Order: sequence, then C-alpha cells, then structure tokens
Amino acid sequence: MTRLPLSETIPASTLKQTLAANLATFCASRRMTQTALSKRSGVAASHISHIIHGKANPTLATMQNLADVLDITVIDLLTPISAKPRLPE
Repeated sequence: MTRLPLSETIPASTLKQTLAANLATFCASRRMTQTALSKRSGVAASHISHIIHGKANPTLATMQNLADVLDITVIDLLTPISAKPRLPE
C-alpha cells in the first residue's frame, strides 16, 4: 500500500466537512429524511444530525451503514463531489 506524503494528506476537519455536505446531498437527492435514514440504517437520528452538522466523528461501521442505505460507498461519502468524475452525457 502506498501512503501519501504528509503534505498531501487531507485534514480531518476537511473530511468532516465533506462527509457532512455529502451525507446531506445524498439524502436530499434521494428525498430521504434523517428519520428515514435512521430507521433504515440503525444509526440514531441524533447522531445523523450531528454528522450532518459536522459535530460527530462516525466510525467506519456507521459510515458503511449509512452508505449501504443510500446505495453508495464510504468513499462516495468522503470524496468531495467536485472531485468525482462525471459520466458522459
């Protein structure tokens, strides 16, 4: 496994902001409320709210549960939307 040089790592605060924005965006695009996501994922609604507001550090297991319900990957949750490749139209 190749590790990124320290100068190229992503700060935790940036990851948290990206996760927050992406989780909100993916929920909205699927017209899924935080309550519905909570019921389907088993993650407390209050925890989802804290994630979306950038106040929580979810475990990988929590992110996987959320991603599974949203039919995306954990990588999708952590990658800035502007950095994702677009499919040709």
